[in-house]
Amino acid sequence: MPKTTEQLAVLRNQFPDLLAVEVSVTELLAADGLGYLARCGRQVDQAVAHGRDVVVFTSRDLAKHPDPEQSLAIGNQVSAGLVALVQQLATRPRYLVAKGGITSSDLATKALGIQRALVRGQVLPGVPAWELEGGRFPGLFYVVFPGNVGGPGALAEVYDWLRIAP
Repeated sequence: MPKTTEQLAVLRNQFPDLLAVEVSVTELLAADGLGYLARCGRQVDQAVAHGRDVVVFTSRDLAKHPDPEQSLAIGNQVSAGLVALVQQLATRPRYLVAKGGITSSDLATKALGIQRALVRGQVLPGVPAWELEGGRFPGLFYVVFPGNVGGPGALAEVYDWLRIAP
């Protein structure tokens, strides 16, 4: 998480016009978590519908519990929340970058419903780019960005490339 936090900070600093939507883990885990996610999802969908690029990220404070099983449950709830947010998208994005291995897998299979993709190469070493076959958005360019990969500017570099790609 520290590497992702640093990469996110560089991205937001270099591209201040990029719409940043922070998903508060505290609000996500609260009683009205689904309502909160729906509001976040509408904000993201409206921005995408108007041609804006959006970065969605969870709050940077680590939510954990002394009981390892409860901590795992929190992680699963956060992942499920991100899946639900992406499932709400009515507007097809131009591309999607998923940061983190488990997050990338969950978004691909659960949120986008893909079973098959063509690997088109790497946008950076260790950061593969897929073209989705089937699912909700066939042909979508999907970047799987592992959490532990790249230097501080890596996420900004990927975004800079994607924002001007046809």
